[in-house]
Amino acid sequence: MRETCDVAIIGGGVIGCAIAHRLGSQGRTVLVVEAGPRLGQGASEAAMGGILTQTEPSCLGPLNAVIKRSRDLYPDWLDEIGAISGVAVPLLEGGDLQVALDDTEMDRLENEVLPEWRRSPFAVEQLTGAEVRELEPLLSDAVVGGFLLPDELALDPHELMGALRTALAGKAGPIRVRTGARAEHLAELPGSADIRLDDGTHVSAGTAVVAAGSGSGRFLPDHRRHLYPIKGEAFDTRPPGSTGYPLRHHIFAEIRDGDFEGYPYLVPRRDGRVAMGVTYEPHVGDVTVTARAREEILRGVRALMPQAATWPIERSWAGLRPGSTDHIPIIGYTGEHGRVLAATGHSGLGVTLAPVTAELVAAVLAGEAGDGTRELLDVCRPDREFVPVIPGETPAPTTP
Repeated sequence: MRETCDVAIIGGGVIGCAIAHRLGSQGRTVLVVEAGPRLGQGASEAAMGGILTQTEPSCLGPLNAVIKRSRDLYPDWLDEIGAISGVAVPLLEGGDLQVALDDTEMDRLENEVLPEWRRSPFAVEQLTGAEVRELEPLLSDAVVGGFLLPDELALDPHELMGALRTALAGKAGPIRVRTGARAEHLAELPGSADIRLDDGTHVSAGTAVVAAGSGSGRFLPDHRRHLYPIKGEAFDTRPPGSTGYPLRHHIFAEIRDGDFEGYPYLVPRRDGRVAMGVTYEPHVGDVTVTARAREEILRGVRALMPQAATWPIERSWAGLRPGSTDHIPIIGYTGEHGRVLAATGHSGLGVTLAPVTAELVAAVLAGEAGDGTRELLDVCRPDREFVPVIPGETPAPTTP
């Protein structure tokens, strides 16, 4: 069997679906190939759902301008998807509270992190411990202070992927979706890209977009050593009797206590749940849910918000962030003939960067990158020097 299309997208997560929506809206014929049983079932639905501007350290370096563009696009992007799908995706707009549980951490935030925040285009407001607890009364009395990052948003990734799935289904003409179909091989030819699927189907596309998350390296041999999985675990809880947002902000802290390092992150959902995470394991490629990770998260939550650690756990999960050596996405042509285009390596920022990634991929395909777009593409260009953001985290080459 052989299928043809203008653009074939390997990977049906939030990045692949955002690109398909954008290209389909421009009238291109698009085929999305997803190995899982449904779109977005991997890292996208395992995400916490923060639309981050400052919390992640990688937001504050060269990627800052790309983050700003995506944050600016987000409300209208969700409105557009909602208008097509009929599925509204609410945004939690209270911002992020990043808090300190001791004076050492508050000093680090004030002296190391705050100067970086102030150099970014986003707002930041310093708060005392009492002011932080006034915003979120359940926070521990041990909180000595913190910062409100009001431009950060949050959403439920399940709702986002549901809206994207419905929106793509509504574009039955230009967009086709094949789930349960694994891409086995990608070959770049002078006039096309050829993809072989595990059922023997051959797809001939004008361009192949590799948006396969942590599995992208097998299709991008020149970048394989710069792409690797970062395992994260999390779980959903439900405060007793809660039916609306249980918290007004998403809340994050870094905790260092002897040999323990924790990164408790709480993201409220509109139906009364609170997602709690998160762990960080570079180069771990399985999605097994572990008791060790659950206890690590709960230890951090007990320190941050003791009452929250008693809420019943409804669901636990693990996912694989598509890491890149410098925690910056790889977006652009990678092959000799300009028929293979990478859109991967978003690390923990796939949900955050979905709108701008779709915009940049569309600009590359159209050959219409203007000055502003070119600047953003330069940050993410595939031929850059990959300087590790964390020393020693550069992965060894992996077997395809």
